[in-house]
Amino acid sequence: MTPSLAAQTSIVFDPILPIGAVVLLGLAMTTLTIAIYRRVGTRLSVGQSGTLLLFRLLGVALVLLLLLQPSRVEEIPPPLTNRVTLVAVDDSRSMAQKDVEQGTRSQAARALLADASLVKPDGTPADHDTRLFQFGEDATPMKSVADLKTAGASTRVHRSISTIISSLGANDSARALLIFSDGHDFELTNPAKTGFLARQRAVPIYAVALGKQGTVRDVSVRITSYQPYCYVKQKARISGALRLIGCELETLNVELVRGDQVVQTQKLHAGDEPEMAVNFDVTEPAVGQYEYEIRVTPLPNEADTENNRALTYLNVIDQQIQVLFLEGSPYWDTTFLQRSLMRNDKMNVDSIVQYADGKARVVRKKPGETELKIPATADEWRRYDVVVLGRSVEKLLGTEALRQLEDYVKNHGGTVIFSRGRAFGNDTPNELEPVIWSAQPTEHVRLQVAREGQALAPFRTITGPGSADNVPDLIASYGVTEKKSLAATLATAQAADGGEAVPVMVHRRFGEGQVLSVGVDGLWRWAFNAKIEGVNTLFDRFWDQMILWLMAGRDFLPTQQFALRANSANIPLGEKIYFRAIVRDSTAKKLAADIPLTVHRDKDEAGHTTLRPDATAADKLTAEFLAPKPGKYTATAKFPDGTTQTARFVVFDDNLEQTEVATDSGYLRKLCESSGGRLLLPSELNKLLDELKNDKFDSSPIRKLTSAWDRVWIFWLIGLLFGVDWYLRRRWGLA
Repeated sequence: MTPSLAAQTSIVFDPILPIGAVVLLGLAMTTLTIAIYRRVGTRLSVGQSGTLLLFRLLGVALVLLLLLQPSRVEEIPPPLTNRVTLVAVDDSRSMAQKDVEQGTRSQAARALLADASLVKPDGTPADHDTRLFQFGEDATPMKSVADLKTAGASTRVHRSISTIISSLGANDSARALLIFSDGHDFELTNPAKTGFLARQRAVPIYAVALGKQGTVRDVSVRITSYQPYCYVKQKARISGALRLIGCELETLNVELVRGDQVVQTQKLHAGDEPEMAVNFDVTEPAVGQYEYEIRVTPLPNEADTENNRALTYLNVIDQQIQVLFLEGSPYWDTTFLQRSLMRNDKMNVDSIVQYADGKARVVRKKPGETELKIPATADEWRRYDVVVLGRSVEKLLGTEALRQLEDYVKNHGGTVIFSRGRAFGNDTPNELEPVIWSAQPTEHVRLQVAREGQALAPFRTITGPGSADNVPDLIASYGVTEKKSLAATLATAQAADGGEAVPVMVHRRFGEGQVLSVGVDGLWRWAFNAKIEGVNTLFDRFWDQMILWLMAGRDFLPTQQFALRANSANIPLGEKIYFRAIVRDSTAKKLAADIPLTVHRDKDEAGHTTLRPDATAADKLTAEFLAPKPGKYTATAKFPDGTTQTARFVVFDDNLEQTEVATDSGYLRKLCESSGGRLLLPSELNKLLDELKNDKFDSSPIRKLTSAWDRVWIFWLIGLLFGVDWYLRRRWGLA
């Protein structure tokens, strides 16, 4: 070890008690000891009395010395550190804005670095104590400011500063972190948290805000709903969200475009919220895939008009839905629902209704090749898209059949409707029912649509203009004794004489499938209405739209053996789209292996991928694809049964870096002040650098106290002195 680094030591006292208290305690103990030994010393010789007094006083002295706690002071010179200045320049796309004297914000940052002599004329650091970084989504070291390209797709300040501070070595310390930025941050981390992180490492942050402050004007549209398909003449909702910047109290003209034709228009009045929802209801009369676009008319002086539109696709089908109807205790609701489904052209219904022990009425809308029986295998259940249950269904389903039904819903995306509340007796536990209804009815109730159901098509049939007054009261509702997690209340009922509204229609996702439970009697009353002729009653329309809504959330099209689905129809540029192919039954599963998937952008081929079996699910194949650029894409797969299916999607570039371009000085100020630094004007930069060069780094030695008394021999010595004193007292006849 070199002499300059050697630790210097000395002895000091670090008393446990105040030193005055130790002195008083010592005087008291010494006086008391002398007085005691003078009194007992009359029976001993002068030598014996002096010996005992000496041992006792030495023991007391050592105890007092321990109370003073003698310690060694070690002065350790501080470790040698490299004092560096960290410089970080924002390299995101917003720095390409030309709103400063030098041109772009990035050019202004380069000019400031050169004027402050932080970089040489060639753009490299002026000295080895200056370290350059560029940051956007993260921070990276920069050899020269010539490396700045203003190409960062986003700005994540917290992540970038964490990376910069982490680059400091064990023997490095930073005078400061200088940031040249416009203050954009899309990580949404509180700047105080980032500043506190820098303060913990003793790195004050000083920032220079580049660019003009103020508010830009921009409206951007994104699609928020994704419905894989709907049926011919079924009302579907296309939903979007408008992100608003600088558009407070504006009137927005929002259009829904089908193909090249504007089909609907809405006038929306923006408040001071940053986002607004917009909804359009559409109906298609024929089968096909339809392209819809939500479009906002550009505002005067809007920053970016390319993001004023968003595309989505609506797939319209007409295949019949395969429905199985099971009832063990028929009632009016059973009869009316069965008849309604039977006369609905969209449904192909198989019905088994037990009306007495051992006697059941079996009905098929379309004649089948085999006798209609209760499904006994997983494949037989999967032939149906919807299973409707009445009451006392345990008379029809055994334990194994019930287990297969649960598997059909949970693992294969099936749909079950409990049309009359509890379908099974108390002795038949199951996982399917989303709620447990009580046995005590509340009579004469009126249905009310809950918040979760207000946007759904089946409930719009009873709340639309002219419909609300035509909805008859129901016979009874049943309270809920248990509601399972993730169950959503779509409708409630309230007694005619008032009281609390209770859930009566509850929907729940169960695994990959879904269940709906209806806890009211008397929906059949909706089938009687003198104002409506024919079979298109409120009851018919409600159940038609309810089953169509439930089917819209399924992966499978009716009658298909394979189904190709994408996770979304709108994909941000840079994110992958995920495809899945689902196999309906074991027969089709044997045919499914790797299936090629071809992706086209407009008419040009954009790439290939492969649907491969999913290790976590035997009836699924999955694939992923990363689109290289924005545009309209079509993915096509040819399945082993000879069918070809497509999934269309749009890739969009929603680049906030080129939209929200106003400088955010407030963010930079909070960041700096929470770290111990401050926000600078460009003219203050040189003065700060002079202060940093002349900063007084604390080089005083580190003082470390190490106890000098906690040695074993000291305790042995104290014990020996008092022990010898005790032994001699006994030997010489003293108590």
